[in-house]
Amino acid sequence: MLKWVEIDLKTLAGNVKAIKKALEPGTALMAVVKADGYGHGAAAVSRAALKAGANCLGVLTAEEGAALRAKLPRAAIHLLAPSLPEEARLIVKNGLTPTADSLSFIKALDRAAKRPLRYHLDIDLGLGRWGIKPGEAAAFMRKALKFGKARPGWLSAHLAYRPAQNMTEAEEKLSSFSALAAQLRALAPGLKAHAANSSILCDMPRWQLDMVRAGNLMYGIYPTDVYKKKKQGPPLPGLGRPWQFYARIISIRNVRKGESLGYSAEFTAPQDMRLATIPAGYSDGLTMEPTEGQIRITSGFRYWGLIDGKRAYFTGKTGIVHTLLDVTGIPEARTGTPVALHVRRTAANANLPRVYK
Repeated sequence: MLKWVEIDLKTLAGNVKAIKKALEPGTALMAVVKADGYGHGAAAVSRAALKAGANCLGVLTAEEGAALRAKLPRAAIHLLAPSLPEEARLIVKNGLTPTADSLSFIKALDRAAKRPLRYHLDIDLGLGRWGIKPGEAAAFMRKALKFGKARPGWLSAHLAYRPAQNMTEAEEKLSSFSALAAQLRALAPGLKAHAANSSILCDMPRWQLDMVRAGNLMYGIYPTDVYKKKKQGPPLPGLGRPWQFYARIISIRNVRKGESLGYSAEFTAPQDMRLATIPAGYSDGLTMEPTEGQIRITSGFRYWGLIDGKRAYFTGKTGIVHTLLDVTGIPEARTGTPVALHVRRTAANANLPRVYK
């Protein structure tokens, strides 16, 4: 195998357990597995997360939910974005818990349902993607409650919170959302509320409410560095990265100083070099940004892969399916040696083999 993504499910399960431990008693944990589990593979990640203590799964669309239902027949699967009325039958057929922000969709859901079905009523707290305005929520709820089978079970919100930049505003919005949930419970007893994602859990843990939606934290990424500014350790210590992209070296050659390489001689070696080729490029998700050669016009940033913990810097432009690496100072690099590469997980080619540990 020349290139692959290696996913450590034990590490991921450990992350889920750490998040679960940080929650207040009675607070549910939604494992967010949208975008194919952030590139990790939704089904495999979902099984590991549920086994480690997650209460339910979150995807974005009905299509994602139906695909996941085919592999997990008994899991609680929630949709995080509103669906269209024509998707109501698909949602009911697959036992999904949808999000609503229109009466037309709730009406279609009520018609398609054969038994009582709960949904999330989404409130727009300023992100502007979807949702009902807070001031219109009570009137909307009264109209929604006229339907017999489709019933509001959750009140949801997504905040435009950017760590450390608008924390006071976010606190105020979360407080108003909590008050709104209490108000609407008078109309719909038992209504539960959730607005906390990974960054809110880290920076404002008192707003866990009835459920926390964890995405980045589950995949080992801290979405905030507020704790560093407070000179504290991470709020959830011990999280690990379960995802790593590898490609094997397929060729190594020695290049003399002044020798030109690449299309249109785009790179000129500034010194004698030892270069390795890997069969991975921007079609796999690697950067398309060029590497500066002899003449530097800025302090620059260079991408690299790791070989035995040593940096092998990208040389020249990344191709569609190949990249040159400088292994001059890495004598152990040989053909067949695996190189660990930095790739945005959701940008990684979906056709890359996923190897689960």
